[in-house]
Amino acid sequence: MKSMLEAGGRGKVLIVDDDPGVRDLLSQILSGVGGYETDIAVDGLDGLAKVRKGSYDVIFTDLAMPRLNGMEFLKKAREIVPATPVVVITGVSSMEVAVHAMRQGACDFITKPFKVDKIVATTERILGEQKLSGRLASAHGSGESLKVLNAELFKRLQEIVALHRVSAEIDRCHENKEIYSQVAELAAKFLAVSEVSFGILDDGKLRVKSGIGVSRGDYPISGTLFERVVEDKQYRIGDVGEPGPYNGGVLRTQFLAIPLLAGNKVFGILSISNKADGTAFAEEEIYLAIDFVKKVASKIENNALYQVFFNNLVDSLKSLIATIEARDFYTKAHSERVTKYSVRIAEVMGMGTEDIDTIRFGGYLHDIGKIGVRDTVLLKPGRLTEAEFEEIRQHAVIGDEIVKPIKFFDRERVLIRHHHEHFNGSGYPDAASGEEIPTVARILAAADSFDAMTSNRPYRTARTRDFAVEELKRCSGTQFDPEVVRAFLATSIGKEIPQ
Repeated sequence: MKSMLEAGGRGKVLIVDDDPGVRDLLSQILSGVGGYETDIAVDGLDGLAKVRKGSYDVIFTDLAMPRLNGMEFLKKAREIVPATPVVVITGVSSMEVAVHAMRQGACDFITKPFKVDKIVATTERILGEQKLSGRLASAHGSGESLKVLNAELFKRLQEIVALHRVSAEIDRCHENKEIYSQVAELAAKFLAVSEVSFGILDDGKLRVKSGIGVSRGDYPISGTLFERVVEDKQYRIGDVGEPGPYNGGVLRTQFLAIPLLAGNKVFGILSISNKADGTAFAEEEIYLAIDFVKKVASKIENNALYQVFFNNLVDSLKSLIATIEARDFYTKAHSERVTKYSVRIAEVMGMGTEDIDTIRFGGYLHDIGKIGVRDTVLLKPGRLTEAEFEEIRQHAVIGDEIVKPIKFFDRERVLIRHHHEHFNGSGYPDAASGEEIPTVARILAAADSFDAMTSNRPYRTARTRDFAVEELKRCSGTQFDPEVVRAFLATSIGKEIPQ
């Protein structure tokens, strides 16, 4: 029985998984996004029944299933349809599990939680490599040495493991500027080439963000190979002797240019040349390079979408803070000042970028819980009763609860909750002390107190800078972390207090 692919169709995929949510999601991705026909099996035994009756171009199988687990299914399915590629799905991000599965006959693996682009790209690559599988089968059928087959299999295993390692490197880049700076080096190492350029398109030019053997700069694409890549939205190969894309000249070696796509729009180009072995790019090497580019493009697009979402979220929360501060004239711009002071202290202390970003975002939000405090208490001009003071204390807990559902702010939560803790354990809400209090919260506690003392309040006028500095020094080791106080004294913060 011919498969859909052999009959000229897009391809048919069997999904074997006992989790209906995973089955449905994979089916929607492969049919809706990839355009493939899909079939599903509820476990390994059901999967074997489907394999015996039908014809599939690719099989996806989970490893942990009742009745017949994924490894056993893989083994038996390979006996029935040895030429059909099988991709294993695992919740364990382990190279050992992947290598074991591939030694049992799997052609690739994906880890949960998986991504749409990863599923589609994996399927496209596997179907694209059917020509290679056919060539190897032909070689084996003609009596060609099994060493050829083993060498090809070993090479494929190395490529897949390397691709997953590169993917992990790219996934660790939380900002696009990090990706831009690393793409050329990763591509050179992964694709075994000595000349790489990675650029973003802007106004008819390719702005090279990172390169090896190619200088950073802006290169017009008009009349070059790059222009054809953009127009066709497909990779293009430049052969020796053709005009080069970088400021004239001719190509000395074969040149491969691959577009980075966001939807149907080309936003960048990765180009590679000078293979280590000096040969032309083979078909499987081109597919490998395309996989690499798709991974990079997807991460860049996701980062951009995340940044837009994150910025909108932060703007919304800042608006909420502005609403809170508008209730209390005396604390106008308090969060902004406290954030600025805290960042300065953190810089003096040599804190890392991640901690400073936590302070930068969390500082604006540290008093967000005051939205739950009554105006009669928040704006009371006289001394607070113990009950009213307890209500004020609750703002740290309320703030923590407000941002708790927002997973983006897991680090900021500790700052919001603990910025009123005291170094000696006499603060609130958890009476934490010393190192139990996160460093970012200890920093904010000092900055917050300094701004409170040097600002007008309903019950008193602003204290002088000198008074506030002396108070911080007096309470060093009791209310405040001595290291934070020393860092504060090394800054010029106090000289910049608004009058």
